[in-house]
Amino acid sequence: MGQDGPVVLDLFSGAGGMSLGFQMAGYQIKLAVEKDIHAWQTHDHNFGEICYQGDIREIEDPVAFIIRHGLAHVDVIIAGPPCQGFSRVGRGKMRSLQEGPVYIDDPRNKYYCEFLRFVAAIKPACFLMENVPDIRYYADGDRLLVDKAKAYLEGIGYAVSTTVLHANLYGVPQTRRRFFMMGNRVGKPNVWPEPTNDNFSVSVWQAISDLPLVTHNHREDEMQYSPRNELTEYQQLMRDDAGTLLYNHQTRGHNDSDLAAFSLMPEGGKYVDLPDHYKRYRDDIFRDKYRKLCRELPSWTVEAHIGKDSYRYIYPSRPGTPESARTISVREAARLQSFPDRFRFRGPFTQQFRQVGNAVPPLLAKAIGVAMLPVAKSELKDRAGCQAPQTFVAAAGDR
Repeated sequence: MGQDGPVVLDLFSGAGGMSLGFQMAGYQIKLAVEKDIHAWQTHDHNFGEICYQGDIREIEDPVAFIIRHGLAHVDVIIAGPPCQGFSRVGRGKMRSLQEGPVYIDDPRNKYYCEFLRFVAAIKPACFLMENVPDIRYYADGDRLLVDKAKAYLEGIGYAVSTTVLHANLYGVPQTRRRFFMMGNRVGKPNVWPEPTNDNFSVSVWQAISDLPLVTHNHREDEMQYSPRNELTEYQQLMRDDAGTLLYNHQTRGHNDSDLAAFSLMPEGGKYVDLPDHYKRYRDDIFRDKYRKLCRELPSWTVEAHIGKDSYRYIYPSRPGTPESARTISVREAARLQSFPDRFRFRGPFTQQFRQVGNAVPPLLAKAIGVAMLPVAKSELKDRAGCQAPQTFVAAAGDR
């Protein structure tokens, strides 16, 4: 896909959710940067060894960096700076924002500056940055971080727009919300995608019901795919180019008490509703420590915390069926994020869970990429019409 499309540099790429979405939209994913070794392995496996593994802060010269990796130009920069630093304030504190913006002295809050540095140096036709919605409330110094970034980008010639998008409106079986900042320097308006699923959402069961039955503590990373039902439209999309094998359908092990609790819980049920003898934690603090998915609704947000435990994503098994009480598998989590089955996660399976939870849903990224494509392609037309197009390789000779 995207062999003639705009060239993309993916910063803080993670496993490659945005890379995959933009690739499906017709872009060329030519280079990525990721610090985490396991996410880097996954990106490399799925995109063909184009991901640089290392801390972006150690890349002194962005232009020299892309030239060294064989790129004469970059049309689009996409980026998902780490958001953990923007996720540490409790809901109670966030409700008191009328008292002023929230500032947390966390070095991860500064990674967005690396995105700004690369945009300023490389000057792509357009860019896209994503993060958690609460980033809008955080300050860097005496200004809101988003306002500061927007003013800087406008100061170097970009028209900048921001929004929060709901993943379930774009074919993702999950009610995930993400903040996006889009910009271009070609004199055209930024365009956000129109919802593709505005009247309905893909449900959990429409997403995962075909996957083979497994029990808890299933650790087989590669198995034959044998569907349990006639495939839904979404499942057909997930199986595209996947062959006969299924990867990453691994599950966590649980003790007998937890398995009994999972069996007892109704769909949508929470930890607070369990009988007391099943509770190992305070239910006034951990009200939804356990939560069972609803078959006929989209999932709630699949978070990076799933790398530590998956109690909030209990498989919606029903009495009288051969389905086992358990939490969801890595592959099921990937389905809820809209990763197709051909996309294989690497590293320890707990890290696979974390990679899935950290990712931008590919179908959401694809929708944005499609909306951005006319602007991104305008740079291609300009280069095609020049007898001697200005490229970074040419410019490097002047240094």
